[in-house]
Amino acid sequence: MTRRRSRFVAAALVTLLVLAGVAATGCTTTPSASSTAIAVVNGVDIPTSAVDAQFAQLKKASPASFEGTAGVQAQDQYRAQILSSLIQVELIKQAAKSLGITVATSQVDAYIQQLQQQYGGAAALDAAMKTAGYTLTSLRQQITSNLLANAVSAKVASGTVNVTPAQISTYYNANKSQYSTPAQVHVEHILIAATGTVLAQSLFNQVKSGAAFATLAKKYSTDPGSAAAGGDLGWAAPSSYVAPFSTAVEAMKVNEVRLVQSQYGWHIIKLLGKKVAVQKTLAEATAAIKQTLTQTAHSQQFNTYVSGLQAKANIQILDATLKKIIDTNSTASTIGSTATTSGQ
Repeated sequence: MTRRRSRFVAAALVTLLVLAGVAATGCTTTPSASSTAIAVVNGVDIPTSAVDAQFAQLKKASPASFEGTAGVQAQDQYRAQILSSLIQVELIKQAAKSLGITVATSQVDAYIQQLQQQYGGAAALDAAMKTAGYTLTSLRQQITSNLLANAVSAKVASGTVNVTPAQISTYYNANKSQYSTPAQVHVEHILIAATGTVLAQSLFNQVKSGAAFATLAKKYSTDPGSAAAGGDLGWAAPSSYVAPFSTAVEAMKVNEVRLVQSQYGWHIIKLLGKKVAVQKTLAEATAAIKQTLTQTAHSQQFNTYVSGLQAKANIQILDATLKKIIDTNSTASTIGSTATTSGQ
């Protein structure tokens, strides 16, 4: 492995982010709290089992967060956050009904197909779901909730936003790195185990003498991520590779070949191309920044809308411990919001 993080791990992390968005409700429409309810939102129960299921998924997806004494002590905080999310989702669900907004099964199907394409097929998505503790049913609930929230947001936060040149300039100066492309290199390599010094030297000599790099990579390379592609690693920033590899490619000239050793073994490296770092100008970045600021404004409008729903709702939290945490967090959030507003 030459990358600091494998492509599989990166994909798995993205999958976890996708699957760890707004929680599915799992609520039942009963007029009053049942013995299994942990909260009631305008007469709709949120069962304890919904919080339990979300908490179990969180523990499976991020077990390190629950290790040691601190992890045990944080469990109620996590459960309170989950319950708060479930309450908000139920409020959005009720708002959607009053606005005449629904999510069709075909929309959910299309979204799942997009995920399957993104992660390389149904089997890869299934594997990521299992890692995160999700089933197809819970994933469909997840997607339905997300699509419903998006539709409500589009309905209530779609007004024109006046983004000024000064705002665009300020944002650009504070976030220049978002609009830059780092220097990149295009390399191919053959990875040989550390014990294969003689073989590595022989292959290095063969490549320098004009032997077909791809043929040798497919036959000898032990890097599963690139051997089948003839050793081609594509374009990447030098910093994405381990230190000896990175140092070498930064110093190499195009078409140069080097033999480098790292903790993974011997690398026969050939540099195929280089791209210098590129920084977009303010003018080039303006359209993208305007879109970002508009989306941020709409997001703030939607958050204000949901806060209004919550303020008007009849919400009963039946777990005393979680209620205390949620009330404390809500007070702290209000104080922070007030301080920010008064300081503007």
